[in-house]
Amino acid sequence: MGKREQIVQAAHEICLAKGFTHITVSDIANRVGMTRSLFYHYFRDKDDVAEAVLDNAINSIIARLDAWNETREPGNVDKALDDIVRLMRNIINDEGPFSQRMVQSGNGGLYIRFVDQVTERVADYIEKTTVKDFLRVHGEIPIRYPRETIMLLISGSIAMLREHQEISDKIIKQIFAQSLHLEPYLQD
Repeated sequence: MGKREQIVQAAHEICLAKGFTHITVSDIANRVGMTRSLFYHYFRDKDDVAEAVLDNAINSIIARLDAWNETREPGNVDKALDDIVRLMRNIINDEGPFSQRMVQSGNGGLYIRFVDQVTERVADYIEKTTVKDFLRVHGEIPIRYPRETIMLLISGSIAMLREHQEISDKIIKQIFAQSLHLEPYLQD
């Protein structure tokens, strides 16, 4: 792992411990075992490294979507929705401590940027993979604005699952199916 990656990893770990608001460049440099001046060789400031931490977290989410996409059966809408709901819940649970720490440490703006970037990148990914496959298999898309609808579903789902973890996967799947007009493609 290179120095840049070590800095990003250290910033992520410190954020989990005390939040970005309370991190200093010295904290990060000390964790990596470098001088502050060497830190500035890789990043302009603390905000620059914060963006790199967000990018790193989002890249991890996209990698998980890649793994899901590799096992997805194009045309099997029922299974795809079941799998994506489980994956989404797992991602939210896994990154939950990071997000909660951002909010608790008084850096809600960073959290909002994170959710916005996740929403944008995941919607782009789904549009380029799943939507394209759906069109190829079924011949038409049952909604007029797939990317925008997917963005609303992602951001709304994040908020709903953070506040209502008890909601069942079946209900989430039904909401997705209704919103995307996919009910005719389900086996249930």
